[in-house]
Amino acid sequence: MRRVIRLTEIWRDDAPGERRAAFVNNGNIVEIHIQRDALWILGEYGAGRIDRKTPSGAYVIADDNSELLLRGKMGLPEGARIMFEVTREAIAEPGRHKPPEIILREGVHEAPIDKDALWDARMASLGQSVTNASIAEGFDVAIAGQSQIGDVTISFQRTKAGLVFDIDGIGDAFAINMIAATEIARLLRLYQVGAMVLIDFVSMESKAQRTQIAEAFDAASLADPRPFERTAINGYGMMQVMRARPRPSILDHLFGTRIAALSDETQAYWLLRAVAESRGFGVRSVTARPEVATLLQSERLSAWRAGAVRLAGADMVVVADEKVTGYGHVHVAQS
Repeated sequence: MRRVIRLTEIWRDDAPGERRAAFVNNGNIVEIHIQRDALWILGEYGAGRIDRKTPSGAYVIADDNSELLLRGKMGLPEGARIMFEVTREAIAEPGRHKPPEIILREGVHEAPIDKDALWDARMASLGQSVTNASIAEGFDVAIAGQSQIGDVTISFQRTKAGLVFDIDGIGDAFAINMIAATEIARLLRLYQVGAMVLIDFVSMESKAQRTQIAEAFDAASLADPRPFERTAINGYGMMQVMRARPRPSILDHLFGTRIAALSDETQAYWLLRAVAESRGFGVRSVTARPEVATLLQSERLSAWRAGAVRLAGADMVVVADEKVTGYGHVHVAQS
């Protein structure tokens, strides 16, 4: 009798400004995690002042001039200085940005932000050995917005209300939905999706079969540590899932306020990554769309621009080109 050995590990794939990691089981990526250091991170402490109060809470301007949301009523006046802890990271949705949410913390010493410690703690919580490896292939399905399992197609798209899945296939509706239920559970864990998820299964008249599909989704979600609640599948094939959302999903990171196109931030971070990983001699010439070029040269990304130059061992110049294809490219003078 052969014994099956299941190997789990963490692959880290860090670059200036953007840290990536993947939880890997038997060589298959089952979770992807991203931390972008220009943003406030879950669990991070900071200081700022109350900018304006609203009936449901207050908006706070942090010392880095970013805006955060403090929910609930308080007796402090506008302009008061506060210490806070981040309880939910900023989240980009199609057409809008949701600011980070915070709670008040008294007696916290104002100290430099330690993004390294927060990332290391996040990796430690996964409880596995860490190795350095590229996880770029894990984004392919996310960028395509579609997963293909045999004759079954699972398409998905972000909306302001949440992530919507549509299932299509050839043959028996029950068999199609059974494949889709398992695959959707995998994708939700893989891309760390939170908030509302709407799944449009192929409609089935049998209530017993609809129950089986929902239970198959539950079974496939057992390994996913993120809590969720769901409805039953109705007669039209619709099922709603609500998942905890303390951080942006990988889809939120990739697309920002766009629906299915890489955000300017993603393009900028990926170009910095390409500079850092480039080999050869001479200046790195980075060609990008004008909006991305402006972001690359901004003060906001100055620390990570310097980090990319240090890792490349050469300076970089940015060229704006509105006709550039893809998300841009990096040219090395002598490769």
